[in-house]
Amino acid sequence: MDKVKFTPREVADKWAFFTIKVWKEKLWKYKILGKSLRSSFKSKISADPDGNVISIEFGFKYTGRFVDMGVGRGVRISDVRENKTSRYLEGKMLGNRRVAKKWYGKTFYHEVATLREIMARDFAHKGILQITEDINEKTISL
Repeated sequence: MDKVKFTPREVADKWAFFTIKVWKEKLWKYKILGKSLRSSFKSKISADPDGNVISIEFGFKYTGRFVDMGVGRGVRISDVRENKTSRYLEGKMLGNRRVAKKWYGKTFYHEVATLREIMARDFAHKGILQITEDINEKTISL
C-alpha cells in the first residue's frame, strides 16, 4: 500500500491546523468561555522556494495568556502563587479567586515534540533513500 507523501510545507500546515484544534478542545475542557478567544486563532507558515519550512507562527488574543497564567484585572503572577499556597495550607481563599487554567503551554510543547518526531522521521527516510541511491549508482558504475 502506497503511503501519501506530503511536502514539509503541507506537514507544517496540517500540524498547525491540528494544534489549533487541540487548543480549542482545551478551552472547552477548562470551560474558558468567550468566542472572541476561540475565533482568534491563526497560523502563518513561512517556507523557502523549495518548500522547506522556515518558521511556523501562531496568533491569538493576548488575553488567552492571562487565563493560562491565572492573572489579570489586578491579580499579579505572584498573587496566584500566594492564593494557591493559602488554599493548601489554610483551606480557605485569601484575595482573588483566579486560578490558572493551563490550556496553552503544556499542549503547545507536546505538539512541538510531535512535529519534531514527524520531521525527524521524514528526514531520516530521505537520508536513507539518498544513501541507497548513491550506493546503487556506485555499484552500477563499477
